[in-house]
Amino acid sequence: MMWMVRILVLVLAPVVALAGGWAASYRLTDGVVAVTNTQANSTWAPVAVLWRFDEVTNAVVRVERVSQGTLFVLGVASVSNGTCAVWVPEAEYPFALGEVLRVGSTVTNGVVQVIRKGE
Repeated sequence: MMWMVRILVLVLAPVVALAGGWAASYRLTDGVVAVTNTQANSTWAPVAVLWRFDEVTNAVVRVERVSQGTLFVLGVASVSNGTCAVWVPEAEYPFALGEVLRVGSTVTNGVVQVIRKGE
């Protein structure tokens, strides 16, 4: 499964670079990472979300959007006897001022990386 993540990163890297994107990594200490758009005059969209767990595990991972207080589920997947997961959106989800991308996992011993592009 790790080879899939490496291939995906190699495939996504040029896309992110051309789109003016950036990536940030967060510890899953509380099981949820919230990324809020705090920019009044710009939007961004997630390109991919990657989870890496410290050890082989079984987990449920989620990607959600919070817009004007309403929660929307963008994706849910199960990890069975694995160490990583990847979510690539099927559509573009632009995040405007105040909107939140919530990324979670039932297992908290890992790291999540959020790759975004500016719009």
